[in-house]
Amino acid sequence: MQKRHTRSISAALLVFFFATNAYPQQPARPADSWMQVAKLTASSDQGGELVGTSVAIDGDTAVVGYPYVYTGTGAGEALVFVKPTKGWTNLTQTAVLVPSDGNSGDYFGIAVAAQGDVIVVGSAQDQFNPGGPGAAYVFVKPAGGWKGQLTETAKLIASDGMKWDGLGTSVSISGNTIVAGAPGSVSSSTPGAGYIFVRPTGGWKNATQTAKLIASDGRTFDELGFSVSIDGNTAITGAPYALGRSNQKEGAAYVFVEPSGGWKDSTQTAKLVASDGAMYDALGYSVSIARDTVVAGALDATVGSNPMQGAAYVFVEPSGGWKNMTQTAKLTEEDGEPGDLLGSSVATSGNVVAAGAAEYSRGPNLKQGTRAFWQEGALYLFTEPSGGWRTASSKTKLNGSDARYRAWLGSSLALKGNIIITGAPALSYLSPWQGAAYLFELP
Repeated sequence: MQKRHTRSISAALLVFFFATNAYPQQPARPADSWMQVAKLTASSDQGGELVGTSVAIDGDTAVVGYPYVYTGTGAGEALVFVKPTKGWTNLTQTAVLVPSDGNSGDYFGIAVAAQGDVIVVGSAQDQFNPGGPGAAYVFVKPAGGWKGQLTETAKLIASDGMKWDGLGTSVSISGNTIVAGAPGSVSSSTPGAGYIFVRPTGGWKNATQTAKLIASDGRTFDELGFSVSIDGNTAITGAPYALGRSNQKEGAAYVFVEPSGGWKDSTQTAKLVASDGAMYDALGYSVSIARDTVVAGALDATVGSNPMQGAAYVFVEPSGGWKNMTQTAKLTEEDGEPGDLLGSSVATSGNVVAAGAAEYSRGPNLKQGTRAFWQEGALYLFTEPSGGWRTASSKTKLNGSDARYRAWLGSSLALKGNIIITGAPALSYLSPWQGAAYLFELP
């Protein structure tokens, strides 16, 4: 889950924002032939805003988070889109996922993940609203398919959950294992944590965690769990305000490898930091893992003389296994400007890394102080060189066909094989701040 862009949105509406998913390794593909094939929007009877706060895709199923819906209980929704027989095209949802016990302001849909017939939806303020402990909801595809309005198969909570924990701010799924982040907030005074849930033998049911993941060096307000990603037996949790290499709040990503006897409460196997990190770079704001490769976004990093241009850091697992380390490569925009926020979201699959720059400006170079404020947003694509990842910049980018002023495309992101889905939660095409998601595909 990808994480997701919140800087400008939090100033307006958001408290939390989204998730990134890890997917199996896919064949090598170029990063310069992607084409927009669909725009996904909420049907006209779905009131609310910020569709695309979170996104996920697997096979023929796409999921789009909609945490600020004003219809029904106001808890939020997740919209399910099923690929038509003739291929992806512009469409509205086939199903709406809602919590059976939702309340206004739950932020249900703040994070989503999908794999096979299972969809996971984070609800960061569930139960004791405002500032609840949060929850993750599991939906298993019904026999009749993803249709109509559906409630959860299971609800996952923390056995030690407390007010303001924010469990479900980020979610990810791999096989029978779900990881959900509980980063806390400025009101909780906790370092944050990741929670592991393993599917019981008989299938998903209401449960508390199998294991709790914490940082051995965790400090108040680190926000561990702000982003999460899992692939196989390895989970990654981002802590965007953790101490880095220079002992400042540069941010970090923590690696947790499942013990031989199965998941249990533990501290990290490794801590990943930037060799050139600076105060408030927010490394770990977004994370993604695929096999031996981890990508972490640092959306507030200064690049050259450009403050908050942002960057994505790649970490490749050493031959002896994960250990404390700095990046293998740093990825930036070739045409970057101040305030682009590259690293708002990240995803990796095969030999491709995608990174969202949610405040990239494609239009006239209008300025507000030192910040461009056109802010349509963009995705930047990077292909692994034949000799392995190395520091590079890219001008290969994807833009939404009708994403214009302050759409914030790239706020959320998922990549699997030849499909990319990204959210533009502030898109005002249909109504102010309604939002949408865009699908890009390789021919």
